[in-house]
Amino acid sequence: MFEAEARWLRRALDAFPSERLSPVLNLGSSSDVVREGVQPWIDAEVFCPLRSRGVETLHVDMRELPGVDIRADLTVAADVRRLGALGPKALLCCNLLEHVLEPRGLAQHCLDLLPAGGLVFVTVPFSYPYHRDPIDTMYRPSPAELGELFVDARQLEAIILGAGVSYRDAVRARPWILLRHFCRFPVPFLSFERWKRSMARLYWLAAEYRITCAVFEKL
Repeated sequence: MFEAEARWLRRALDAFPSERLSPVLNLGSSSDVVREGVQPWIDAEVFCPLRSRGVETLHVDMRELPGVDIRADLTVAADVRRLGALGPKALLCCNLLEHVLEPRGLAQHCLDLLPAGGLVFVTVPFSYPYHRDPIDTMYRPSPAELGELFVDARQLEAIILGAGVSYRDAVRARPWILLRHFCRFPVPFLSFERWKRSMARLYWLAAEYRITCAVFEKL
């Protein structure tokens, strides 16, 4: 999660009273090492303010990791029922939809967890290179396309947000990574898919990463 994305999420959450949010499930949460150490702005901008408001947050991931409260797979119906029994009023579905084979099914499972009036806060890359976790389907929706997934919900807010960073920032920090592209350029036949991804990444030397962000209310 980018810092700009975390700041947007904080503003979106602040627009609702605590009773509209608690308990909130953070889907695909990763570990507390990531949220508090690797990307400390996630905890500072999102979860620390929620804690200060008394909003109960449960971190959900399919992997057993430090700081994960509930291990569950959102593509498994039994796990969806188990999470729904917790009575969540809101969900954070951040940078998750591009990592599943059926984003429409995941969106429906998200809504299945909530009562009428429940809230889903969604972020997903709009302009960003291929990144596996463990897969990347290259799902890069506009706000309208994202709205088509959440057919049983009202879109309350949507924006394409500039991240304020790009691949050039990674190159400034580690300039030697450009060697990968130079070495791969003359040999596309070794792995054409990898070659295409490597060449495509150079686009973001000039272009800013962008994220589609939206808030949905279940009907």
